[in-house]
Amino acid sequence: MIKTSTNYDMVKYIYNELEENENEQFKLNTYTDGSLEKEVESFLEVKERLDKSFEKPSDFVIDKIKKFSSSVMK
Repeated sequence: MIKTSTNYDMVKYIYNELEENENEQFKLNTYTDGSLEKEVESFLEVKERLDKSFEKPSDFVIDKIKKFSSSVMK
């Protein structure tokens, strides 16, 4: 029985969350299935765009959050 990859598997793959043996099998599947390889490339592109779209809060904002949380925790 051949196990097919799911979108969930692809997400786990691009975030390096597959077990080592699953990762190797997934890579092998991408080598033998051109449509899977293209789909993984699309997922990687989306991940890259998402990674670029997140902004880091300023130090001022971080300090305000820390001060607030420490005042609440007292």
